[in-house]
Amino acid sequence: MGNYDVIILAGGLATRLRPLSYSRPKPLLPILDKEIIDWIMESITKIPLNRVFISIRYMGDLIREHMERVWVDFKDKLVFVTEDKPLGDAGPISLINDMYELTDTFLVIYGDIFSNIDSKELINFHEKVGGIATITLTRVEDVSRYGVAQLDENNKIINFIEKPKQYVGSNLINAGFYVFTKEVIKLIPRNPSGQVKLAVDVIPKLLRLGEVYGYIHNGLWFDIGTPEDYLKANFKVLMERCINNNGCINTDLPSSITLQPPIYLGPGVTVGSNAEVGPNVIIHSNTRIGNTVRIINSLVFERSSLCDGAYISGSIIGSNTYVGKWVRIEDGAVIGDGVYIKDSVYIAKNTKIGPYREIMESIYRDGEIIP
Repeated sequence: MGNYDVIILAGGLATRLRPLSYSRPKPLLPILDKEIIDWIMESITKIPLNRVFISIRYMGDLIREHMERVWVDFKDKLVFVTEDKPLGDAGPISLINDMYELTDTFLVIYGDIFSNIDSKELINFHEKVGGIATITLTRVEDVSRYGVAQLDENNKIINFIEKPKQYVGSNLINAGFYVFTKEVIKLIPRNPSGQVKLAVDVIPKLLRLGEVYGYIHNGLWFDIGTPEDYLKANFKVLMERCINNNGCINTDLPSSITLQPPIYLGPGVTVGSNAEVGPNVIIHSNTRIGNTVRIINSLVFERSSLCDGAYISGSIIGSNTYVGKWVRIEDGAVIGDGVYIKDSVYIAKNTKIGPYREIMESIYRDGEIIP
């Protein structure tokens, strides 16, 4: 086993995650106590690394700054490659190989997928079965959004069916975590004017050649496509790690508050008297929770303020946001960074509010979008 290059694809716009993605790229969205890209790095640092290529475009400078700060011990292995235009998920592979000559075996990982895939187990599987490619597969209930893999008895992939309308004998989908050999690069078409996609332009060729295997991952896996998906992923990890609050309450709390686990409170969080927090609540660092606040099934980013008497249910509150006294925010609301919400305002279900807006009047219509 030699050292491996890894490509993390981190250039997407994440339009379906707006307003959260107006202020940050998707790989920098936190899942519980660390960003998505940090979960990926924790996995790949279990294998012998040669270089970690990070393909960036949208808010790439933020990703670069984060990685160089958090992963300082791996700084010499980090290589940032900027996409001048969208290249799809296959185009960056050719680009990086042209510039740097990839190792004979390398990994390609979607930077917007959250999982606990074990890179070491994946590599061991690939080395054992051989073949020109290994595609990580995971099971989902609704396969209609994904490409579905059909396997033979040796875990060789014999077919991929894109976004089937009905059950096709398998619920194994592409998990966005690949091991490729250099032969794969020869199959990536050159398309100077547009994107090149693995599912459309490369994987069908691989299947015709044979020797493509499926590594089945049975652990955590979430496609963070929408705010709803993002909350589900956070709550799943919260339930696994914080149901007993071990290591999840990182601040001192008054005796008068009511906590209903699972709850995560980051460093520097303050909570006022008679507040009720939980279940399913994540509050990031240096956020202030006022007296008699009630918050359930929600996530609050860092440095925000929820003033006395506020009620938040099933919502996401961005960073540096001010929620006034007696504000009520209903299920499905997503509030961007730096928003100011006046005292006693009502925010209806599924409201989306873009960053740095001032909300001075109540919003009564469900699903309102204020960009």
